[in-house]
Amino acid sequence: MKEYGGSNIPIIICNECDEQEFRNSVRINGLLEHNMKVTNGKLKVPDVEFTNIARNEEGVIVGGVSGSTYLSSLEIEVLWVQEAYRGQKIASRLLEVIENQAKDAGCKIAHLTTYSFQAPHFYQKQGYVICGEINGFPDDIILYTLMKQL
Repeated sequence: MKEYGGSNIPIIICNECDEQEFRNSVRINGLLEHNMKVTNGKLKVPDVEFTNIARNEEGVIVGGVSGSTYLSSLEIEVLWVQEAYRGQKIASRLLEVIENQAKDAGCKIAHLTTYSFQAPHFYQKQGYVICGEINGFPDDIILYTLMKQL
């Protein structure tokens, strides 16, 4: 039992829960509801998800970018280009497209995380600045948080 507010309330911590139950109980009715309340509803302003892809001449997807918006910001969640197509400015073009979409939706900043073995230098070349880092991963890997004013 866990002591809470001076009374004993039985609490069981387990991992027996399906994804939808967790989403409904914790993410939507718990965290999201709390965040909406403390941000006076601005958390979901704007509330847009963007996905853009790059295709080769045969129509095969060779790269893409996705992100979502909240609190007048764009969070870039994925940016990837197949190795054979790198060095052709595809990632730069994908990034520019999603940033412009976010600006048009009213976003003021963009932010993302990337590991030291991924692309921190690429993002810095695109105008992003490192605003945080987490050390302690194996092989001296660092997780960076970067942001850019749009």
